[in-house]
Amino acid sequence: MDATKYRCRACGNELERAVRLPVRRVPTDLYRCERCGLYEFPAPDWLDAAYTDPIAAIDVGISTRSLYAARVAEALIRAEKLGGHRHLDYGGGYGLLTRQLRDRGIDMYHQDPLAENLFAQTFEGDVEDDYGAVTLIEVFEHLSDPLELMERLSKHVQLIIISTVLVPDPIDDITDWWYLIPDLGQHITFYTPAALTEIADRIGMQVVTNGLNLHVFSHKPPGWAARRVIKDVRYARFVARALRIRDKAKPFTEVDAESALTTLSRETGEPQIDVRGDDR
Repeated sequence: MDATKYRCRACGNELERAVRLPVRRVPTDLYRCERCGLYEFPAPDWLDAAYTDPIAAIDVGISTRSLYAARVAEALIRAEKLGGHRHLDYGGGYGLLTRQLRDRGIDMYHQDPLAENLFAQTFEGDVEDDYGAVTLIEVFEHLSDPLELMERLSKHVQLIIISTVLVPDPIDDITDWWYLIPDLGQHITFYTPAALTEIADRIGMQVVTNGLNLHVFSHKPPGWAARRVIKDVRYARFVARALRIRDKAKPFTEVDAESALTTLSRETGEPQIDVRGDDR
């Protein structure tokens, strides 16, 4: 195929064929943007098969990643004084991060067009609504049109928290990079700091990145506490804890349980059970 038929998903520049490698056992061309360094599979016609199981069996780090993301997201949301807002975890899988953040007193909602919401049922959100923050945890590399989603979010959201691993610089052989995971074929877009900056410029936002796997888009420069967390996520635990005390935040756990029991009682006609253990 002629590389000029494809344009970069971040900056719109013409792509050049970089290398051919097997994706789901089919030889496939990976393209690169000379302008911003983004790599992509521009015509992934295998996605329906790749998402037969939305959460891959080899994704054994999902719970650990969710705990990490909960600390970071809470710290950033509270540092930017957005604790009183509603927030959305987009592409949130089974809803684990939404549940963990609600347990931390963050009014989080869930949306995922592919995976079943198991842990945050009744807390479904809509990407078109207004939110303080939206999290995209291991979602960006799955997108065939990241700019379209980011343009939509930029109109409704103050903070966009993204985790995706950036292309190493330098990299001798992209085909050896573990993050491609070509056997699955779910990862189709791979970013550089320059590609993130291109996206930020096009949607009228700013981006601060740790240069590895955490990237925050905002309409105004993040404060010092948020920047500290972005640059070194080890501070997230301490910042989140301190600001949770400052905000006098209470977990939504008990309130959510009572709400769920009320709904269940209405549906079944059975008397509601007190979440603290006593029959009502």
